[in-house]
Amino acid sequence: MKKVLICGDSFSADWTVKYSGQGWPNQLARLADVTNLSQAGCGEYKIYLQLVGADLNSYDWIVVSHTSPNRIYTTRHPVHHGDALHHNSDLIYTDLEEHVKDRPDLKPILQFYREYFDLDHAAFVHNLICERIDRMLTGRQVVHITNLPWDGLYQFDNMLNFSLLNRQRGQMNHYNARANSEVFDRVWDRINVA
Repeated sequence: MKKVLICGDSFSADWTVKYSGQGWPNQLARLADVTNLSQAGCGEYKIYLQLVGADLNSYDWIVVSHTSPNRIYTTRHPVHHGDALHHNSDLIYTDLEEHVKDRPDLKPILQFYREYFDLDHAAFVHNLICERIDRMLTGRQVVHITNLPWDGLYQFDNMLNFSLLNRQRGQMNHYNARANSEVFDRVWDRINVA
């Protein structure tokens, strides 16, 4: 049985801590010995830290789910700090905007995003972290994945982009059962070749 490390964001996190059902990481865990360090809502820096904290030599394959460059690192999310799935989230505009009606204390953070957050700078920093992740994993068997549009961002070898599945939204890893099965099949096809 292959030993697989999964690091990443909500696209690869174990949603069974909050919801019933089986996402693609759970399906993978039926065929491989999976350690899943992914955390819903985390930014690329926290994904990097997941990898730094793992004994990479203990795994046959590493799956890294990459996230949006528009997340701002925080040690305590103002909305999700007590949530079973999103307790280690970083800030992102759309998430805060959804909660501002009930939480007026979020208005200054949203104002920062609107008036001062620089998308080019965020993409530049994101790409630097991705490049560091790529260097760290050189020589290892890795599958890089994302469920986001990836134009203009760091290009990994062996990357699978599932953003076209966004029309199949659902309650497990952002997708419905059919899309989760497709993600599992494509990731397993990469892992199962060696």
